[in-house]
Amino acid sequence: MTNDSLPALILDTSAFFISIPVTGKIMTVPRVIAELKDLKGKARLEVLLSQGLIISEPDQKSLMTVRNAATKSGDGYVLSETDTDLLALAFEVHGVICTDDFALQNTAQYLNIDVHPMMQKKPEMRIWKLRCSGCGKYYDVMPADSICPICGLQVRRKNK
Repeated sequence: MTNDSLPALILDTSAFFISIPVTGKIMTVPRVIAELKDLKGKARLEVLLSQGLIISEPDQKSLMTVRNAATKSGDGYVLSETDTDLLALAFEVHGVICTDDFALQNTAQYLNIDVHPMMQKKPEMRIWKLRCSGCGKYYDVMPADSICPICGLQVRRKNK
């Protein structure tokens, strides 16, 4: 099997701070590059660019698919725009996401996107529900400031 036949490795921001070996096609999104502020991250970027790193924006259809899946998995309100972009790119190119972010991994599994954890073991897939810690009411969408409008206590994610 040649490197060209391997799926693209989609790098999360944390991959730029850990010197893990990468081979084959490597990709990321512009938002990841924008998050690289320190010298170590920027130096790693230069190394990866010299190894053929491709920086690509996902298309709107893939972004919509990811947002819908994240809402269904209960991870929608904890995923950043960068996470959503990474998932959409991986979905679009049938790539493998390289990350230790649990919410990103969970949504990836929900979308049948392969995940390569860097420093941690791969978690089980979960479907989260939003539930008030006081009155027990379930929500489809996180209320403003994560506060239950009925009793005023914190709304949290609960494993279904």
